[in-house]
Amino acid sequence: MPFGKRLSEHGVIVERIAQSRIDIDAARLIVLNAAAAIDAGDAKTALIEIAEAKVLVPKVALQVVDWAMQAFGGEGLSQDTPLAAMWGHLRTVRIVDGPDEVHLQQLGKRENRRAREVQLMIQKQLDETDRLFEKYRVARGVDREVPRANL
Repeated sequence: MPFGKRLSEHGVIVERIAQSRIDIDAARLIVLNAAAAIDAGDAKTALIEIAEAKVLVPKVALQVVDWAMQAFGGEGLSQDTPLAAMWGHLRTVRIVDGPDEVHLQQLGKRENRRAREVQLMIQKQLDETDRLFEKYRVARGVDREVPRANL
């Protein structure tokens, strides 16, 4: 009991437990989203969702185990706990299906291809807003041009 408290009572540990819960839940939702996308079509229609899961889930798992190792100090690195072995296995998972950078490059390229489509959708919404302003004779005080990114 460091400093007369259980580990789970120390402020930084409490924060890491809370952050771990948030990160694990987010990773779980990413996986469920990928599964739903696969169910709605097939794996090829869910490439974005699958890539997100492949990057996020191992990263979250590795972070949670790393924090546990830090909490246990030297014991977290020893064979007395499963933490060191878990960390090693999880680190391998991060590269087994391609490193994060490969998945991130694919995600980034797909998002860039979507940029024009999204800009057109926003412009359509703004045009409809302008139509409604004119229909109901409401003064327009702001220019509603869609900013164009140099993609």
